[in-house]
Amino acid sequence: MKWTFMRSLLIFSALSVFVTNQAYSSVLPDAQIEQLANDRQWLSMLHYEQIGVIKQQGSQIEDSAFFLASTGHLSAKDELVATINAFQQVPALDDPNNTAQCRFPGRLAWLQTKLPDSNFIEINCPEFNAWKTQINAEKVYLVFPSAYLNSPSSMYGHTLFRVKKQGNDTPLLDFAINYAANTDPNDNQLVFSYKGLTGGYPGVVSVMPYYQKVKEYNFLENRDIWEYELLLTDQEVDQFIRHIWEMKSTSMPYYFFSQNCSYQLLTMLDAASPRLNLASQFSLWAIPADTVREIKAQGILGEATYRSSSLNNIQNMLKQVDQHNIDIAKRLVELPSLDLAELNELSTVDQAKTLDIAYEYSRYLSARKKSTLKHLNSRSIKLLSLRSKLSASSIFSPVEKPLLRDDQGHETARIGIAALRQNDQNYGVIDYRPSFHDVLDPQGGYLKGAELSMFSGSLRFDDKDLQLNHFNIVNIHSMAPTNALMTPKSWHINVSLLRDVLYQDELIYRAHGGAGVTKQFTSHSLLAGFLNGRLSLDNDFDKGYVMEAGPELKWVWNREKTSMLASYQYLINPNKHDSARQEASVGLSYQFAKDWQWRASYQYLEIDHKHEAISQLSTFYYF
Repeated sequence: MKWTFMRSLLIFSALSVFVTNQAYSSVLPDAQIEQLANDRQWLSMLHYEQIGVIKQQGSQIEDSAFFLASTGHLSAKDELVATINAFQQVPALDDPNNTAQCRFPGRLAWLQTKLPDSNFIEINCPEFNAWKTQINAEKVYLVFPSAYLNSPSSMYGHTLFRVKKQGNDTPLLDFAINYAANTDPNDNQLVFSYKGLTGGYPGVVSVMPYYQKVKEYNFLENRDIWEYELLLTDQEVDQFIRHIWEMKSTSMPYYFFSQNCSYQLLTMLDAASPRLNLASQFSLWAIPADTVREIKAQGILGEATYRSSSLNNIQNMLKQVDQHNIDIAKRLVELPSLDLAELNELSTVDQAKTLDIAYEYSRYLSARKKSTLKHLNSRSIKLLSLRSKLSASSIFSPVEKPLLRDDQGHETARIGIAALRQNDQNYGVIDYRPSFHDVLDPQGGYLKGAELSMFSGSLRFDDKDLQLNHFNIVNIHSMAPTNALMTPKSWHINVSLLRDVLYQDELIYRAHGGAGVTKQFTSHSLLAGFLNGRLSLDNDFDKGYVMEAGPELKWVWNREKTSMLASYQYLINPNKHDSARQEASVGLSYQFAKDWQWRASYQYLEIDHKHEAISQLSTFYYF
């Protein structure tokens, strides 16, 4: 019985190889099949790119409907043969929209250029043709909404495409092509983060009116938007649109750091052009700003235009009016009945300014969905109607465009070496941060008062030993300044493994966070007040942990090449009423060359009459 089974298995395997080779030889010589199957653009169309700490085999697309061969997700060669065969056979389907030619027009166009003499069956594709006519693509723009710290999936920024319609000069009427995680709104932030890190959400390609995305980013999330024209040929634009059609009904596992929005946009561009090789430049993670830099490096990033957020628009207006106008604008929006007596006392220009501010304020409240004012929608329409009756125009100077775009700021990875003195001992330090930014980094191109880094750390050494100095699991800091109309929340959180010199210089686990408010004093400085909480874990503690809470003041000052940070916090241990911890620190940084920075810091710590000082001199390189 055993021999019969083995013999049958050998015969079946031999027949399988014979049939497979016959399939290859009935289409093209096997050498030519191998060459086409390994063509970079073909692999990009199948999304065979590899990224992440653990590289998956085959295609990133797990949807079997995307493949014509049963093994197409693992074998680009099998999928190529199945595709060629499908294009050469008269379809037996009643609905032409379900044929291979109509499902995969990008593959068909690519193979027609590679195999011009092939006898592919021509099929009329009503659904694809109607969709392509509706898109009516002339150009493709890369759209970069800036970082949004209140959403884990958008902390590093986001990228999407805008497809310009033939003859259309109103961008809001164009179409947006977006790749994003299809999340569950019932998931809390912990579940959301876990699924996002482990590919627990499907990533889907969506096509929608561009004005919907502008509303989402400009008003709902108050993010500035940069738009870059992509220097693609007409043929590349057409192939890009064909590939989007192939992709829009499929899904892929979405990973926040690797197979994310920005990375998959690179793969779509690679699939559209044989001259691009974008996705292969990223092997572990893909930060949106870095992907923009790579597109520029490969020569297809054109001119950039700036669209300021609604919050920036309002702040710009508030700078150009006095408090009296602002107070009137608030009452025009917030009071249940519209009283125009105060407004009518103003000059025509001041009336126009006040109405503009009131209208923008009403739109902000409406978009943020934080208002309980039942009259808000009708009030916005009334304010707009009143403003249209005034002849005054161009009454506000425009929002100043940032000197540097997000992609023009410092590189996101950083390595450094430092001299450290603590506990009356001297150490050398090697510091590494894979991404992204802190407030002492060069400011240009990044959010003011914002920090974001994950999985960064440092090693310290002396003539005897090499030790872990600290490891940040996550560090997020958002100092959002208030204005005369709005008080956004400032917050921060840090989870790390670090050495605390007040606790025998031992490594401890610590979670530290807080919330507060921020005031902007000048265009270069912020002052924030926080109420903080801290949890430290170590077996040497009496209860295995120490809990502390208290206030903190933090001041940040940024110029083009120089930055300064000063902070003071007072923490009380509720389990030891006579114990208080004080921490004061100051840091100064200077960018002395492109991609290079010097930094000096000093920290003073005190608890239970015990005090320590830590000083450090560092040199950092950004890459």
